[in-house]
Amino acid sequence: MSHFVWARPMIREAWAGLLQISGCLWWANRQLRRQGAVMVLTFHRVLDDAEFQRTCSLPGILMRRETFARLASYVAAKYEAVDFERACAAAPGGKMRVMFTFDDGWMDNYTHALPVARAHKIPLTIFVCTGLNGRTQPFWPEQVTALLRNGTPPASIAEIESAIGLLKTCTPPQREAHVAKLRQTRPTLRNVNAYNGDRTVSWDDIREMDAAGVRFGSHTHTHQILPNVPVETGRQEIRESKHALEAAIYKRCDIFAYPNGDSSPATRRILSEEGFRGAFTTEPGAWTSAADPLAIPRVNVCEAKVVGMTGRFSPTLFEYAVIWKAWRALRAERRLSAEPHHQPVLNKA
Repeated sequence: MSHFVWARPMIREAWAGLLQISGCLWWANRQLRRQGAVMVLTFHRVLDDAEFQRTCSLPGILMRRETFARLASYVAAKYEAVDFERACAAAPGGKMRVMFTFDDGWMDNYTHALPVARAHKIPLTIFVCTGLNGRTQPFWPEQVTALLRNGTPPASIAEIESAIGLLKTCTPPQREAHVAKLRQTRPTLRNVNAYNGDRTVSWDDIREMDAAGVRFGSHTHTHQILPNVPVETGRQEIRESKHALEAAIYKRCDIFAYPNGDSSPATRRILSEEGFRGAFTTEPGAWTSAADPLAIPRVNVCEAKVVGMTGRFSPTLFEYAVIWKAWRALRAERRLSAEPHHQPVLNKA
């Protein structure tokens, strides 16, 4: 099993290299540019080495600061980094446009991501949960991770990811009951909110970042997975978040990111009624003029996706994880929509 775990990244890196040498990555980039596509990147956390080791966040949302700095430098040199307004504008040609978005509003967005982005003149968009600002370990997945990995025996990353995946399908009361039961079985870890760097930005941080040019959007009030709660609860989550942000920074809040990427027709209807112009999913793909503005695709970017076997940022792996995967997703979507009698179906995210 250990040999297989090591083999997978080696195979991925070799395959990405082959796509680059053959010109396939260049071709995918060219096709996307011709369609005026915008590549929207999803980040969550940017950590220094010490924080990276002690965080309770899962690997799929983590990136080291050094990796993020190299990625930002690469994007600034090869692409055009844009904000939401520039992304909405028609693209006559030229460089591929790339938009940097962050979900959740972690403190490291302020301490690590912002200085790097400003150095490379990259606009940032951050989607925050207004009811969880300025808190230590505010999200339940980090709490579950802390409980499971400190058990006897400690759970593996795969086991923790599986448990969190199952809990995401539960209603909030069911999930809260399960987390409470976990605390009872680990009496020495009942206070899992002890500071370990997993903290969200405060309102003062948000106002300072807003003054520095960061764009803020809603990620609901308390990060509820919207299809798992009653419709009116979802509306309240969206409305409270929107109003809180507008009151804090005196700017209109009209962009949104779905927690966990989960939405429904009812959710999209609420966003439209509440005056949102754009909503971002977790579905991989490229943002083109044909996309539903309330279902804009994004590509999740984390350390494991863009770092090669040397442990350093790999431009080839970035092109593979972002450009190649987005082009394939867009091509598959268009083939599906071209099938006879195909009825469009709203993506879950």
